Amino acid sequence: MRNFTVKKSEFKEWDSVFKNSSSISIETLKTGTIICKVSGLINLKNEGAKQIKGGYAKIPVLAHILRHEKYGDYLIDTGFDSTFSTKAEGNFKGILSKFYFKKRHFQEKDSEGVEKQLEKRSINLKGVFLTHIHEHAAGVPSLPKEIPYIYGYGEKEVGIFLLVYSDFFANKIDIQKIDILHGQDMPILGKCIDIFGDGSLWAISTPGHTEGHISYLINGQESKVLIMGDICSTKKGFEIGVETGKYSSNIKEGRKSFLKLKEFVDHYPYIEVVFGHETDEFKVEYR
Repeated sequence: MRNFTVKKSEFKEWDSVFKNSSSISIETLKTGTIICKVSGLINLKNEGAKQIKGGYAKIPVLAHILRHEKYGDYLIDTGFDSTFSTKAEGNFKGILSKFYFKKRHFQEKDSEGVEKQLEKRSINLKGVFLTHIHEHAAGVPSLPKEIPYIYGYGEKEVGIFLLVYSDFFANKIDIQKIDILHGQDMPILGKCIDIFGDGSLWAISTPGHTEGHISYLINGQESKVLIMGDICSTKKGFEIGVETGKYSSNIKEGRKSFLKLKEFVDHYPYIEVVFGHETDEFKVEYR
């Protein structure tokens, strides 16, 4: 494990960044489905959510392919691999994992697995950036072991050892951690890191859902896209101004991160927003 190398950036404010867009694009993949509690996705204790009923929701598990003209193909989050097509626990481990995930995780077909979708598109994967771990990294075991896997300081695999846990990075040889404190202060968003040093991809410190949670901003010529991660899991939460709920480790801190992202999007309304478990193509189904 080593530190991610932070490149020096010439940009100090967002207007300059957006005027110097790059040849970088994004494609979002649906790699599976989870059935979970609405109270985990949206903080129902927030006054803004008083019209939202509890119950359950069917949510897509997403991965995002980045194609950079100069630096090649990357993923932001992996979603599920094909192990989830035959067993609900996929590659989660532990003597209770099958029981714990029963009827909660599934794939409609094995071709949804992230490694199958990358192969279909002839993607030569150069590395993986993660918003956080949880199920967003559940495709890591089926991806190449020699490429870099990059996530924020404070991130860790969670679970109860021997009962239910994950070990996604067991065979990986290049794990890198982003220390957001080495980033630069940018308007509205605070600490950010210019990943490639050309203004095309930015890592944004958004703790709350997890300690080391990172959101990503893609500054493409065709579109500007904000990958929120699970700081905001759903479009409905974003529209009513309510942060992620019980699935966050620190809801109060998560709200601070959510509000700065929302302010940023309000200031730059042409930015497309991709939520942790929802896009305009892949939608949450409330039950």
